[in-house]
Amino acid sequence: MVRISFLFLIIPFLCSAQGGWEWELLPEMPEPVSNNAVVEAFSGDSLCVYSFTGISEGLEPEDIHLKSWRYNTVSQEWSQLPDVNDFRGKIAAGASTVENIIYLIGGYHVFENFSEQSSPKVHRFDADANEWLEDGADIPVPIDDQVQAVWRDSLIYVITGWSENTNVNDVQVYNPFNDTWTAATPTPNSNSFKAFGASGAIIGDTIYYYGGTKISGFNFLATNEFRKGVINPEDPTDILWSLLPDDEISNGYRMACTSFGDEVIWIGGAEVAYNFDGLAYSGGSVVQPHQQIRTYQSFSNTWSFFDDSPFAIMDLRGIAKVADDEWIIAGGMTTDAQVTNAVYKIRRATVSAPTADIPGLTIYNSADELIIDKLPTGKYRLRLFDISGRLIFAKELIQGYHRISTSTVPDGIYLLTIEHDEGSHFGHANFKISTF
Repeated sequence: MVRISFLFLIIPFLCSAQGGWEWELLPEMPEPVSNNAVVEAFSGDSLCVYSFTGISEGLEPEDIHLKSWRYNTVSQEWSQLPDVNDFRGKIAAGASTVENIIYLIGGYHVFENFSEQSSPKVHRFDADANEWLEDGADIPVPIDDQVQAVWRDSLIYVITGWSENTNVNDVQVYNPFNDTWTAATPTPNSNSFKAFGASGAIIGDTIYYYGGTKISGFNFLATNEFRKGVINPEDPTDILWSLLPDDEISNGYRMACTSFGDEVIWIGGAEVAYNFDGLAYSGGSVVQPHQQIRTYQSFSNTWSFFDDSPFAIMDLRGIAKVADDEWIIAGGMTTDAQVTNAVYKIRRATVSAPTADIPGLTIYNSADELIIDKLPTGKYRLRLFDISGRLIFAKELIQGYHRISTSTVPDGIYLLTIEHDEGSHFGHANFKISTF
């Protein structure tokens, strides 16, 4: 594992770190909650994290509620908001923000006899006014545990999910400006695409979603299926669907999903499908969260896996992006199906070189590798020196994205130099690398 900081900077204190990732505990939520929809929006000048609906510690139908909370990232305080306006508590909803209005879509109700009902509701919350608006138009196919993502800050895509009694392949697109729904190209009608509890993101004009639960006979099985949908920008309802290779990745269920540049990131979740009480659909044992962050680099079509996260968390229905490389998770389940009020800030360990004359250069550390990104057009020379000045290795680079293995580099402090060759002129960026 490696840590990178600027040569002239003091390395900051970190609560806990996993190669390439930093975890920090924030002020706790007012009470434990899981399966809650989480998203970010602004209240005035303050960026806030919102949590809507969910299930509390008892993990019984009567513990499913409509409570709402807001965390102010400036004051670092939680406050309770008016409840979501619905007839009964629900879980597995999705929340998206467009122009500072939050749209809470779908979810499902559980009754005393354990029967379930998927919700068609679109609840709208004005973050500036700090109040609920009149509900939007019902989603045509009631849905829960769906993949939900925003395209070009304008349209909300609701992809597959569970509706009443089965997984569906519907792709439903909401236009928040017109309060209208449109059916987009459905996913193929197969269990490789249809899932509940999957999660994904949109990068540019491409949808990526992964995992979830498929139907196999009379069982619900977690899956590692990885799917891609290319949106036609001239007609956003026209989507070309395909499966991507998934041999490297494990099953994933109810993971938080976000993006970082060209990278899609999945945090937390479980490798076994389970019901709202944290018990496996197959066998009824208590499901444990995995401790791995999984990332997919869409530019190079490569996966990275970051094991042994300091905090294990699952049952996530959203994540709040509070900076380009920082996100907040609120609530969820920890080990042994314990509903938690813990709040985590997760940061991608990224550095840029302000003294370098290589515009846009970004370098961040991963598990046993360095990732070099956003190199402009041109040719570059990367060199790694130990503190005595001895060259450890050198590599020629061109523009774009590169992964450099450091698995064979012994523990120590090193100097990394990247030179941009423009005739006789060389720009350079100096970094200190501390392995640990």
